[in-house]
Amino acid sequence: MIRALLLVAVLGGATAADDAKDLAKALAGRVPGKAETCVSLSRVGSPQIFGDRVLLYRDGARVWRNDLPESCPGLDADPVVVTEVYGGQVCRNDQFYTLQRGGGSIPGPRCRLGNFVPWDKAR
Repeated sequence: MIRALLLVAVLGGATAADDAKDLAKALAGRVPGKAETCVSLSRVGSPQIFGDRVLLYRDGARVWRNDLPESCPGLDADPVVVTEVYGGQVCRNDQFYTLQRGGGSIPGPRCRLGNFVPWDKAR
């Protein structure tokens, strides 16, 4: 039993390290701008997930980084992110939940978005 728990802990650590490396790669050569509270939903697609606290939205050449105010346990296992949107923007404190790919119909816990920080290519 202890060996199984250690294996899970080691695998979890490897995933966190992989997420950090993938996030650094996605933001390489870019510099952060001033945080904004909302972004236009028509300009961004589905988010790319990094761990349980970071989402990246792409808007052409710009990348919007959203650091969640709290960890979101539903972001593991490659879920579909369903954001509750009121109007044409997605904003700080908007709520979202996750659904598992392949037909999972039970939603994960509700989580909140943070500020949106633009990351643009360095000049």
